[in-house]
Amino acid sequence: MPILFRTILIIFAVVALSSCSKHTYPPIREDLSIAATVNIKDMTVSFINLDNQEKLQNWELGKPYTGAVILPDGDTILLYGKQVETVDLYSLKAGKQINSWKTGKGIVNAKLLHSNSYIAFADQNLGKVRFFNLAGEEKEQISTEKNPLTILESKKEPMLYVLSFSKERLTVIDLKNMKKISTFHIHPAAAGAWLNDSRNELWIGGHGAGATVEKDIHVYDLKTGDLIKKIPAPTMPVNFLEFKQNVFALSHGSSMLYKLNEDGKIIDSKVIGANPFEMTVVHNYLLIAGYDSDDIHIVDPKNLNIIKTIPVGKGPFQIVLREAGAHK
Repeated sequence: MPILFRTILIIFAVVALSSCSKHTYPPIREDLSIAATVNIKDMTVSFINLDNQEKLQNWELGKPYTGAVILPDGDTILLYGKQVETVDLYSLKAGKQINSWKTGKGIVNAKLLHSNSYIAFADQNLGKVRFFNLAGEEKEQISTEKNPLTILESKKEPMLYVLSFSKERLTVIDLKNMKKISTFHIHPAAAGAWLNDSRNELWIGGHGAGATVEKDIHVYDLKTGDLIKKIPAPTMPVNFLEFKQNVFALSHGSSMLYKLNEDGKIIDSKVIGANPFEMTVVHNYLLIAGYDSDDIHIVDPKNLNIIKTIPVGKGPFQIVLREAGAHK
């Protein structure tokens, strides 16, 4: 075979292989309000049109992502996972990966801070919270207790609260000076929390430790770290949100959604989905992801009735939102 011909074949093969690695996906229109679910059983991301409450697309990404953040431009979705070496960025309107940040394995949670300038990543391999700007440059690392998981940011002061899943401690970080300022004792296997700035309270759920299943929400004083009270919410309350003077708690062990007032009194409760982990609020409705039922439930927060159920990929673990017209 002539050398020139062999060279052409090699070049063609390289180009073909490289083009196969650049996957493209069905684009998501910029003018739509959407919810995206990160589905960990089949390694997909599902997109829902919030205007007509219908599923748009499934992106089969083939990486074990566990969470996402939609950046302020309204187009870039950032995906991460504990077993993934990089944080990967995709353009929704282009339907393709546009960037990658080298982080190493261990990223289990991410939060876009209120300033919209930094993303805080919980890194369980390093036992730190790592701060990246939106250009992917790492600006700071702050040590926490082992296995940081839940991250909450105060709305009234520059403070970040980081829960450890395996150590009975909570870390408090001063965001203005970028340093750890204190820790205080919390219950074991803590996961999921709600910050009530107006009352200086932190509500924390969890899974339980050993053979003991967590049945209560623990309410702590933010200033002293003292345990104020426990609120029964069996079993395994792991997600919280505030909406119209009520607090909603999701207990995945019982598939139960609780509606409470800020004093902790249960107003209503209902079984929603199968083994739900995640919920959020949009357009005056709750969205709840059924991890084992592979669906999203649209729930009326007034009476907890299910308005509609939308099938998504297998194992929806997180929901992220984008409002139409929210692009910068």
